[in-house]
Amino acid sequence: MPTLTIGTRTYTCSTARVVRQADRMFKLSPDRRAHRLARAKSALARAGGAKGSTQDQPATKAVAAIILSQGVTEI
Repeated sequence: MPTLTIGTRTYTCSTARVVRQADRMFKLSPDRRAHRLARAKSALARAGGAKGSTQDQPATKAVAAIILSQGVTEI
């Protein structure tokens, strides 16, 4: 299972989800791809500040899959 590490937090998602996001990102222009990656990083940073376990929520897994699909495994 692919794992994204941000400081002391880790986010895991399925390989199928990462592959699906990689296919979607491949179709985008480089500018749109960079914008979507930056938006995913900021969404994950906002989710990390919330109380409770956000690591198991589907939206957090989708955002982590977007970042992992671009080859980023550690921030």
